[in-house]
Amino acid sequence: MSTAAAWDTLPAYGPAAAPARRPQLVVIEGGSAPGRAARPAGMLVPRWLRLALTLSVLAVAAVMLLGVGGAGAQSATLGSVEVRPGQTLSEIARAEMPGVLNAEAVARIQLANNLATTHVTAGQVLVIPGY
Repeated sequence: MSTAAAWDTLPAYGPAAAPARRPQLVVIEGGSAPGRAARPAGMLVPRWLRLALTLSVLAVAAVMLLGVGGAGAQSATLGSVEVRPGQTLSEIARAEMPGVLNAEAVARIQLANNLATTHVTAGQVLVIPGY
């Protein structure tokens, strides 16, 4: 069952005519809003179910973004390396982390050793992170 609404703008006439009334909204039974199709009864989803679905989708998205569950956790270290004279961080990354892009390997070594730059000195011991 659908309804439509219309403004009642007719002035009141007659012997008991009150002062001019403001327009009022009047419900017209049996009509539907123009251009809007009635929704089938089988497609009606309760509000609590929509809320539960929305919250569960948001929870899954938050878990995926935050990496809960071990997907974003750092893996164990592979070992450590002592820097030789003349050796660069790029050379160490290339030698110790084959199969990983050199820029990514350098960044991982920097993060694992709290290095602000790629500058290393001879005799410095670097931790090599797992990949």
